[in-house]
Amino acid sequence: MTDNTNSESSISSPHGAGGDRPGALVAFADCEIVNINRQMSLVINRQNGSQIVISPEVCEGLKTCTDFKTIADHAQHLATTRPELEGRESMAVSALGQLNAAGILLHASDIAARLAQEPARELPPTRVFIMTCDRPLALERLLQSLRKVSHLAQHDNLFVVDDSRDPQNRDVNRELVGSFNRTSAREIHYIGVQEQEALIKGLVARLSVHEQNIRFLLDARRWQAFATYGRSRNLCLLFSVGFRALMIDDDVLLETTLSPIQEKGVSIGSTAARQSGFFLNEAEMSAATKRGDVDPLSEHARFLGSYLGSALKRLNGAAFEEEQLLHCKASLANIFAPDSPILVTQNGSFGDPGTGSAHWGLTANETSLRRLASEPQGVRAALENRLAWFGCTRPNFFKLAVISQLTGLDNSYLLPPYFPALRGEDALFGAMLTMVQPDAIVLEHAWGVPHLPLDGRSFSVDDSIVGAGGLGLLTQFFADLADYRATTTPKQNLSRLARELERLALRGDEDLRLGFRARLARERVAALGSFEECSSLAAQFKSTELQELLDRGVREYRQAIVAPASPVDIPGVPESMTEAEFFARFRDMAHGFAGALASWSEVREVAAEVSQELINSREMIPL
Repeated sequence: MTDNTNSESSISSPHGAGGDRPGALVAFADCEIVNINRQMSLVINRQNGSQIVISPEVCEGLKTCTDFKTIADHAQHLATTRPELEGRESMAVSALGQLNAAGILLHASDIAARLAQEPARELPPTRVFIMTCDRPLALERLLQSLRKVSHLAQHDNLFVVDDSRDPQNRDVNRELVGSFNRTSAREIHYIGVQEQEALIKGLVARLSVHEQNIRFLLDARRWQAFATYGRSRNLCLLFSVGFRALMIDDDVLLETTLSPIQEKGVSIGSTAARQSGFFLNEAEMSAATKRGDVDPLSEHARFLGSYLGSALKRLNGAAFEEEQLLHCKASLANIFAPDSPILVTQNGSFGDPGTGSAHWGLTANETSLRRLASEPQGVRAALENRLAWFGCTRPNFFKLAVISQLTGLDNSYLLPPYFPALRGEDALFGAMLTMVQPDAIVLEHAWGVPHLPLDGRSFSVDDSIVGAGGLGLLTQFFADLADYRATTTPKQNLSRLARELERLALRGDEDLRLGFRARLARERVAALGSFEECSSLAAQFKSTELQELLDRGVREYRQAIVAPASPVDIPGVPESMTEAEFFARFRDMAHGFAGALASWSEVREVAAEVSQELINSREMIPL
């Protein structure tokens, strides 16, 4: 990087004095870069139209200045990472000052001022859904917990969605709901096999042309060989069109447990806000747990569907300040608006982290890694005990929804359906939501719920650290389709999503194989970067156990990246299946889901009528 920026701005006056204040936060974001030749690049600020010609070295340096920091902090970073600067911070400060004066840098103060607006909307009622599958003991415990929840009357209706495969478990679950109804002033609707068939029958009767698409999303017989987490969630969506839906896994308790570490204020897109902690046993976890004075359903309902500006003010307790954007990715904060709707709410968890391996805590942020390294029980025991706290230390707003044992969805907006089977459906839904509703944001609360599965879950740190791919590989495919500047409607976005998936379904085996390998390799390269970064951090923690695990992760990912990957190695794929058979099945699923996406808007509209008719009949209320 040099101080010769060849600056020829298209504006005659500086952007403003805001970015010149000591301590002002700036970043390089939302700019178009046009390479003119080897000596010059044109940078155009998309927001204000300012443009400047700079050297490629300056351009490359700016690409590492995408988080909000002071000019002095950016300069220090550049001086230590750009060889052409030779450690001269003053030269970097000068170059950044010229860029700031030319209106090229994004100012955190501008974003904070924009988000100070407080638009409001009238929130639709909530409907509460408990999803259960062959775990009657867990359902019984959860219903006992539900009896203690205050203000149940504020919710329009309560439901249990039963995806159990065992008929005996279905009978027990129905009786549990009936017992609850006989002793509670608030009744629960039971959505079992008969009720699900009634919904499907009603939808098909009105939309016979879409029968195949409806059954793809909802028919249990279509997915008997698979775990159908997404199918249950689709039932929740179709019974809550026009409402806000609160969806609960059956292995939690409906208690608000505060994060052991509480930080003031709120954050936007902060990875530091989500931390993890570990407990030796349930007694230690219980002693460290502080109960909140409100129930989790009410807390979700309090903000779900609100606009960002008003929620920021209420959660922050004061106007949102520029300093709260420190280290925030500017590109993320820049697409937030005061009227961005909170379409997803989620929370942390106490107990089992809900992950599919024992390696989930190895690539946490520095604070969490330090905590893991100092665990008296040792790193292995901390990860394998599955007694942890995982959540935010302050309310955090971001874009891509992830898994939560209690999730809120504002279904008065057009939301996409879930893929009906396989794991990873939550992350896939989050990516599709970002594409369909690009203005949508996610709020994660600074509290969790106890997540205590009754079925023993055991994972070992000795298992392979490297994943073999799966449904999650489509997550980035869908997320890349999001266009935050387009003026298209959610319906148009959903149609585009269906077309892109149909186009993917038409690819041949060789193209699909290449796409699979490339996406899996990119995912592994990103994971390798995380392990390398954490391995470097771990050197200061002086934990041989943690260092060895992280170094092993680095080795395993490096080996996996260069080894030819095959989709038949994905967990759950039958051992006898060939790649040709796998791709044939993939095309069938992709084609089916594309059709379901294309008809989803119509299905939603009809489902609002059919589901209400079923509710009004009171035939879904066991007594």
